[in-house]
Amino acid sequence: MRLIIYDPAFVYFEPLLKKLIDTHWEIEGEWANDAWLRQEIRGADALLTNHFRPEWRSLARHLKAVFLPGAGVPHSNSEDLPLGCHLSNVFEHGPPIAEYVFYVMLRHLTRIEEHASAFRQGNWSGSARTAGQVHDELHGKTISLLGYGTIGKAVATRAEAFGMKVLTKRTTHEDPGFYSKCDFLVVSCPLTEDTRRLIGSHQLESLKPGAMLINVARGEVIDESALYAALSSRNLYAALDAWYQYPTDIGQTLNGSRLPFHELPNVLVTPHLSAWTNKLIERRMTRIATNLDRLAKGEPLERVVLTGTWEA
Repeated sequence: MRLIIYDPAFVYFEPLLKKLIDTHWEIEGEWANDAWLRQEIRGADALLTNHFRPEWRSLARHLKAVFLPGAGVPHSNSEDLPLGCHLSNVFEHGPPIAEYVFYVMLRHLTRIEEHASAFRQGNWSGSARTAGQVHDELHGKTISLLGYGTIGKAVATRAEAFGMKVLTKRTTHEDPGFYSKCDFLVVSCPLTEDTRRLIGSHQLESLKPGAMLINVARGEVIDESALYAALSSRNLYAALDAWYQYPTDIGQTLNGSRLPFHELPNVLVTPHLSAWTNKLIERRMTRIATNLDRLAKGEPLERVVLTGTWEA
């Protein structure tokens, strides 16, 4: 059987899958080569990609499965996939994203980088020995979690261990004071038509002065213009790891928004890196390898979210 990988990270995925799969698969990977993809997809049994396009359907009649190497599901219409083709995804991103959230919060409260830099110059300004400037702590702070799935639960478990108060907002429930009482607002919900621009001017205005927003979900959950306006004009902080525009090729220089968030001193900007660890890749490829073995043996696949119905 034949698997093709069409993803910029194929250099990570391909060797791992070859090591993890028990059944016989021919595996090849490429990226940003549409001509290669259109040729190779014709004889492929499975495709590993985050970028399946409906216009490839007519070339992919032999395709039995599309494996997404992430948690997002870009397709909700079964007509986007050829008849009988299963679409499945993977998770495994809770631990590293939760660690990123706590790094951001601790960095913000302790200002450890600022004090460490000053100490290299012999400055003891943050020290108890010199009655220096005090810093804050997570214990007793309130964290609001917008979304309580894989990421939200991983953050909540760690927040409780730090002695924080956890508030949650889910589809049918919102804790009182979710926006107005939190010290940290963590956006960790999936992007759907219901959650697109779920956070706008009203919600941002409800945040108390000094609060920090951390987005580790998708940029479009928060209204782009409203967020920039709030961060530009109010005493708020943010750590943004999810964006409104992404590069289309490796090496492309691009800011994550049409607005200059990267110029704001109260905002930490990172390039969608919170989950991207070596262990995450290993866990996800282990899941996908299991599904490839199941496909080769004619067994039902795990974590199927959509099955194609397109038939010309």
